[in-house]
Amino acid sequence: MKKLIGLILLSSLCSLSAYSHDLSLKYALNTKASDIAVINTTMEEVSQLLPQKLKKNLPPDIIIKIEALSSHKVIPDEVCVSASAHDSKVAGAAKPFIYGQYNQVKNTLTIHSAVVLELAKGSEKSTRINCQHKSLYDQAIATIIHEITHAYDLNNGRVSNSIEYINRAGFKKGLLKIKNKNIQAMRSADVYELVNIAESFAVNMEYFTMDPEFMCRKPSMFEYFKKQFEVDPFPERDCKVNNTVMMSSITGFSPVQLDASRVYRIDYLLASAGKDVSSGFGHSMFRIIVCAPERIDPMTKKIIPATPFGKKCLDDKLFHLVVSYRANVEDAKLNYLKGVTGGYPSMLFILSFSDVLDEYNRDELRDVISYPMKLTAKEREEFVTKVKEEHWNYRGSYKFINNNCAVESYDLLKAALDRNDLNLKKSLTPNGVLEDLDKLQYLSMASNEIETYKAKTDSIILAYNKAYGFKLFNSEKSNKSAVQKFIDKSTAEEREQRFINFTKLSTPSADLNAEVNLLKDKLVTASSFSVMEQQILRTTGLKFRKQAAEMFMDTENAEAQELIKETTNAFAQKFNTLAVVGYGIPFDNEMVTKSDLDNKSTASVEALAKSEAYLRQTMAREFAILEKIEANIQKYNKESFAVRKEFRAKLEMYINQVLVNLTREDFTRGVLVSAGRGDAESLKRVRELLGSDLVTDKEILDSKLVKLINDRL
Repeated sequence: MKKLIGLILLSSLCSLSAYSHDLSLKYALNTKASDIAVINTTMEEVSQLLPQKLKKNLPPDIIIKIEALSSHKVIPDEVCVSASAHDSKVAGAAKPFIYGQYNQVKNTLTIHSAVVLELAKGSEKSTRINCQHKSLYDQAIATIIHEITHAYDLNNGRVSNSIEYINRAGFKKGLLKIKNKNIQAMRSADVYELVNIAESFAVNMEYFTMDPEFMCRKPSMFEYFKKQFEVDPFPERDCKVNNTVMMSSITGFSPVQLDASRVYRIDYLLASAGKDVSSGFGHSMFRIIVCAPERIDPMTKKIIPATPFGKKCLDDKLFHLVVSYRANVEDAKLNYLKGVTGGYPSMLFILSFSDVLDEYNRDELRDVISYPMKLTAKEREEFVTKVKEEHWNYRGSYKFINNNCAVESYDLLKAALDRNDLNLKKSLTPNGVLEDLDKLQYLSMASNEIETYKAKTDSIILAYNKAYGFKLFNSEKSNKSAVQKFIDKSTAEEREQRFINFTKLSTPSADLNAEVNLLKDKLVTASSFSVMEQQILRTTGLKFRKQAAEMFMDTENAEAQELIKETTNAFAQKFNTLAVVGYGIPFDNEMVTKSDLDNKSTASVEALAKSEAYLRQTMAREFAILEKIEANIQKYNKESFAVRKEFRAKLEMYINQVLVNLTREDFTRGVLVSAGRGDAESLKRVRELLGSDLVTDKEILDSKLVKLINDRL
């Protein structure tokens, strides 16, 4: 009897060292021989997949248990339908299906009996699925890898809790626990990775060891595991990281290329503080200075493909991109309370640099400063790679206080560069991040390469002074305030009356020189009226667009709800529909094409027309104001054109008069001869003789003026 019991114990707790794998495992009591055979075979496959470093650092003698962890007899085949559940490794809508569990205290790995049944079928007979590991058999293999990874993680002081992994995975170390920031990941391979940092580590290990495409879909995460475990599981893989990102604009999304090999420099981009609560601290962004795809070689005069050409790329502004975390306000309005408490999803948007300048410099009258960052070529590549990952997958919770643009931008930099000095800093404001980066020498706030793109405030103030003749305070702040107050409070009718009064001013005709000078001043004033009115149109239009959005979302009118739904579906395609299969960075064949986006835009015309018609009824007053402003602009431009025409005619008369006088003297005649031939010094002298306030260097070189000079000679 004792001998029989000994044989049973021996078979129940046998080591697997006799099999062709190097995992230190044992079986629990009462494990069926058939299950042992299946697991033995499975472990041989798993052992081939696991990195050697992981296997060497596992706890010894992990005990394998086979039991039902839920009421399911088999793995539910609706795993893909149920993939949105976050509370466990689940498949099945009613009660969660638990694949397996690892218990550190007991050093046991419990596998659901249904998983063993799937393993017994083998790969060829397994049910195929269209998500995660593509078959229930591979789901079962992934279960073993997942739980063994937990054993490794716990046996090595929780590697998943390292700041390096926390940054890469998109988590945040709080006072009491590590929290997931990417709470609504758009393209997660398995949403179970969002539960906590340990599950994130185990899920990503599944894909690192089992999916050759993991390197191309989550390249930053792949590099972490490759470095951590000193192996590339699939060195012969046949895929490459897709460089396509979706640039956002007022018309929707358009595909652009973000290729690290074309990036000359990366700048920290800071927008100055605005007047609203949400912009009161400024805005943190990054500017990616992308070189033009091709340019003419100055030596050979041939078109050559782009490589980073140095400072020449600074001129390629049409190709520069901006990385900007923003609240993705899909309900079209911004509620400050929701912003403070985290009611809006945060996404990483790719924007055109010119659009960003237009938005801040013109619409919001805010400065934009570009601070060059001191990054190596490898660091630039790492940054661009992480940007692409975040762009396609990140969807956090935007909060004005502790998860705003500054925090998100800082976290992006920390995750991309993986440098310890960054982890020692934690700023909550755009200027705080700037100061930290300066102290850490990632950039210099005293650099002579800093580029400042000034708000159009100065030109607006000049136009305001010239057109309306108001005396402003001396300080720049007071000037801005006065102009803004005028834009907000004045009416189109009041401004039109001021313009009418201006047009009634006459110019004297007795003195041709005085008349020309007065006409030039009148032309500048007329243009100033137009400049001011155009700015007022931009500002007022922006305000009314926000009002329209709020009206659409707040109204209980079913017609409005249907119209906005139709317009949204036709016009602004939601980001998560741009690539609907796969995970992480999509491949080209997984994305909507440019023609799809163009067709979407074309289909939007009718929907937009319906929405505009509805708005014209419900916002008749606002439309009337905009139309009056537009009518003012047309009137001011028409008057400016007429004044310009009169000025040019009088100027030509004046020039002829002066030239007649100049040809009477030998010296001045000689100067005119040289000027007619294009001599720079002579042209400068002629300008002085004609009047530098009336004629510019460009006008002196004008062929018509040169002809006048030659005719007089």
